This record gives sequence, C-alpha cells and structure tokens, in this order.
Amino acid sequence: MTKRRKPLPPKRHERKPVVPSVEHSIAVNVPFQSRILILFADKCTQSIKSTTQKDAIAMVHAHSDQAMHDKKKEAAAAKKARKEARRAIRRELAAESTSSSAAHDNLGLPPTATVELAASKSNAHRPLPAPPQHDSSGADNNTTICLFYQYKEPSWTAKEHKAALNGVIRLATEHRITGRGRCAPEGLNCTLTASANDMRAFCYALRSWDPDLFDGTDFKLEDGVSSDKRFRTFTLRKVDELVGYALDGIRAPSLNRHSGTHLEAPDYHRQMQRKDTVIIDVRNAYESDIGRFAPPKDGATLLDPKMRTSQDFPKWLNAPETKEQLKNKTVMMYCTGGIRCERATALLNQITDAEPDFKTKGVVMVRGGIERYLKTFPEGGYWKGKNYLFDKRMEQAPANKSAEELEKDVVSYCCLCRQTYSRYRGQFKCGKPLPSTGLACAVPVIVCDRMECQEAATSEPHRLECPLCVRGYQTPETAPDLIGQKRKLGLIGQGGTDVVTGRKAGKLTSIVGTGSSQCPIPPNAPRRLFVGKLPLTITATKLRKSFLQCSNVRVQNIHWITDHTTHAFYGSAFCYLKSTDDAQKAVQALVDGRNLPLCQEYRRKGGGKGRRKQRRMACVAFASPSGGEDTEDVSLIQSMESPCEGEYPPMGTL
Repeated sequence: MTKRRKPLPPKRHERKPVVPSVEHSIAVNVPFQSRILILFADKCTQSIKSTTQKDAIAMVHAHSDQAMHDKKKEAAAAKKARKEARRAIRRELAAESTSSSAAHDNLGLPPTATVELAASKSNAHRPLPAPPQHDSSGADNNTTICLFYQYKEPSWTAKEHKAALNGVIRLATEHRITGRGRCAPEGLNCTLTASANDMRAFCYALRSWDPDLFDGTDFKLEDGVSSDKRFRTFTLRKVDELVGYALDGIRAPSLNRHSGTHLEAPDYHRQMQRKDTVIIDVRNAYESDIGRFAPPKDGATLLDPKMRTSQDFPKWLNAPETKEQLKNKTVMMYCTGGIRCERATALLNQITDAEPDFKTKGVVMVRGGIERYLKTFPEGGYWKGKNYLFDKRMEQAPANKSAEELEKDVVSYCCLCRQTYSRYRGQFKCGKPLPSTGLACAVPVIVCDRMECQEAATSEPHRLECPLCVRGYQTPETAPDLIGQKRKLGLIGQGGTDVVTGRKAGKLTSIVGTGSSQCPIPPNAPRRLFVGKLPLTITATKLRKSFLQCSNVRVQNIHWITDHTTHAFYGSAFCYLKSTDDAQKAVQALVDGRNLPLCQEYRRKGGGKGRRKQRRMACVAFASPSGGEDTEDVSLIQSMESPCEGEYPPMGTL
C-alpha cells in the first residue's frame, strides 16, 4: 500500500497575491482614533447599500405586480369585448331570421318556398357556427367539409410563399385535417375534411397564425357529411396560380382596385329578375352541362362562355361580340365557390377601365358561389340541375328538391348513346383533336352506367366527343393585352414595379432565361426561335403544348439540334412559328414572367445536409437565318425532311 504524497507548495511566482483587508490596512497605517472613524464610516456605507438593495427589490416586485394587474385587466376587457361582439352577432342573426318573411315577399318565389337567410351570410370577421351537438366519433355522418380561399395582395415573396406552405401543412397535421389544396404566391385555396371540432380548430388556428389575412376568410362549412366522403390524406400543392386563367405573375388584375361587388344570395336572386342584366357562368363547359342558373323570362340574359379550360375566358371576354353583349349592362358572374369570380370580375373591370368605349353598369358576383346560394334556397331558386363539385361528393343538389323534379332539370346526356344522364364517373375525356393545336380536346365527358357504353368508352376512347366538339366550337384566339392595360392604368409604375406582385415587368428588348445572358431583339425579328436547356425527356407534343399554354402560340415545326459527331440530342431545338408576330408574342410572354411549364426541371447541388433544389428553366432567343427570309423558308423545308425531326429527339449513335 503506497502512501500519498503531500502536494508541493506552489512556487513563488505561482502564488496568488494577498489583498489586505480594510481592517488590516487601517491597523498598519492609520492611528487609533482615525481607525475608529474609518470603520464606522465603512459600516454605515454597507448599511446604506443593503437598504438600497431592499428598496430596489421592493420596487421591482411592485412594478411586476402592477404589470400583472394591468395585463389581467386588458385580458378581461378583451374577453368582454369578444363576448359583446358575439352577442351583437347573435342579435343580428335573430333579426335576420325574424325578417325572413318580409324579405321572402320580394323574391318572386311561391309562399311555401323556404329561404335560409342565415346561410347566405359570410363567416369573414365573425365567429364560426357552433359544431352540431350530435357529432360523435363513432357516427357514420361525423365528417365536416370546409371550402375556403384567400387571395393575398401584394403577393407573397418566394420566402413568404415557402413559409406559408409549411405553416399550413403544420397546422393541418396538428388538427388531423385531410383534403387537398393549392398554395400560390397569390394566396391559398383548399377543400378539406375532418371532424367538426378539428375543422373549426384548424380555421381558428389559421386566423391566429395570420390575423390580417385569414380574419377576412369565408370558411364555408358543411357538417354531417358521410364518412366515406372524407379524404384519406392531406395534400397541398405549390403552384403559380390558384385558378388556371393564365393570369399569374404580373398579368394578374388587381383585386384591391378592380374586384367585383359581392352580393348575398337573396340580393343576387333579385338581380336576376332585372332585364338590363347579363349573367355569365365562369365555370368550364362540362360543369355547366349538368347545372346552371335559369333566370326568369323577363329577367337577366344567360351567357355561356363555352370554356374548355379556364384559360379560354380572357379570350372570350376580349372578343368584340362578347363586349357588345356586355356593354351598358349590369354583369353578373357565378362559379362553384367564388374563387373564379374574384379574378374574372377584376379582369372585366380592368378591361372596362382601360377601354373608354367599353363600359358596363357594374360587375357583381354571388357571395360564396353556387354552394351558398343552394343552401339559402333549399328548393333551388332559379337554379336548375346539379352543382359540379371537386371533392368526393361530386355534385350538389338543392336539399328540398325531389328526385323527380331534379330529373326534369337535367339537359346533359351520355356522349355515346345520347340518353339523358348527369353523372361524371370514370374520368372519360374527349378524344377529338382540336384544329387550332392538333392536340386532343381532353374535356371530361359523360358516359352512362350501361354496360355497352362503359365497354365502348374503355376500348374505343376516340369515339368520345364533348358537346363543344360536336358543335364544332372554336375558342377565340386573341387575348387582351393585360400588361399594356396595367401600364395605362398605373398598376405598373414608372419603375416597372407591379402593385399586385411587387415584381418588375420586363420590356420587349431582351430575352430572359435562367443562366442565360440578355440579348437585344433584332430589328426584323424572325419567326424561328432557339430553345435551350430542355430536359432530355422532352417530346414534340410536350414542347408544342408548353408554348400553347405559355403564350397561346402554335409551333409549326420543331428541329432537334444534335451533335455533329454522335448525332445525339443535347437539350436544344429550333422552333418555327407561323409568323413573326407569334414569335414576338411568345418572347413577350417569357419576358413578362411566364415560363414554359414543361421545361422546368429540378436539379440538386451540394451534398449532405446542404443539399438543395434549384429550378432550371429553358432559355429562348431569336434565331435569325444566315441568308434572310428566303433562307429561313428553305431551312424550314429541309428541317421537315431531316431525320432529326420527329416526336422524340434522336438518341444518336454509339
């Protein structure tokens, strides 16, 4: 057993200096009488310090108590204000219910018709309706469906857009929400399902997350829906536009300045009785086929834009014959839930403000869309047929209308046997090619449940033809100059900043593309465009469709550019358009912020945790031929006969 050694004393230079105390200093250097006075003064100083510390602590406690009292007082005042607001809303709803009989007299309905005025009211800036008392987790009808949309102007930045996407997903996960939605820089649009309590908790969580934005949101709730109509998961897509009008970016009309007037369902119903009024269905044609408004004979005139997609609406609205029908009239619009009318009414108001010769008496829309109108008028009012829905319910019918009466309103039919039918099942689409694009129409069609029709639709899809193709209807080709209108109205300032998006508008002096330099447009712009940075999986059909969606121009011919040695495609092509105007139109669309939708790829950079995604977009530039216009025609003919021309780019030789 070894003995522990005692630690060695520190060396002289490592020893800490000894600081003498006050008493030691006094005892060594000061006489006796002076020592007493100094020690007394030191004790008094210590006493004063301790008293000051106690007073400071007492003051801090008193201040915190006062702050706590003020906070409780403010919380009590806020609670009282919310209680008074709820009481005021209840009194307002009670007054509305008592005045329903008086309002019923001006609607032109039979005395036995039911009008639910409370159902026509928006939930914006108001408490949501209480959940039903019979709701239970074990019941079959325990699902609540919520439809809502909210536009944001000015739009979210890229960082804010990403934060909004993540925030909504987080709240949906916390409250067990299922459904689907679209999140764009311009706002949010969702169709959701959950239990009654979870759905209301989610809506209030959205209001708490961004009160300035979602306090004004109209959450349209429907309780007691069967559980088989509930979505399984929650999906929120990151998109550029909430509605496919091709009005995203700086093309979007300003809602703050040009949005239409919202009318509640009873007022909208009365407006349809007026003669100097036109009513426009801004939904797609296949939705209008199974149900629409039918105004009285001496009332409004119904106009059907006959839209295959929502992108057709600006072109239809810009047609001279359409403007003639709307001039000096009160224009009414309606859609499923109201979101499409927001942009449509703003678009019309912008056009009338920019064109002095085209004026209307006003543009209105029904608050909450058809969905809220049918809840206000359970017998249907002026509505005929069914309301097409984009959730698992598929369609909505008036609650108090019998099946026999509903069957009389049906005017749609099976596209094969031509028998009356009004249900879209099986996702069958029109297979007839459009003369303007050469692509398939792809409009949903109705196929009845007869075995013969179902088998024919599956085995011979080319026989499926929508009513628009049967009548040979073609959409107008000219779209309004929305960018020029916004410049004229001051919505794009002198610096080029758009008030809707906060982005700067481009000019037709350069071509933009990710990673590409800007180059000036030649004085005599050709009709041949060079397109680079294409994905290697591109096809001729996809490229033509992307130009059509981006700028509404048709590519006549595509010449794949290949390597001289291997003859392999490396991501570039020449696109020949019909005219120089079409080429400039395509370029202007790209400069204004529109991208080729099928030419956007995601590539990864870095590794590990620093790995991130980056968007890669195609670059476009004018490609002038070396020998003038005649040479361009020759090269076009040669490219048609070239083996490089085809649906798929060449693979090359090994």
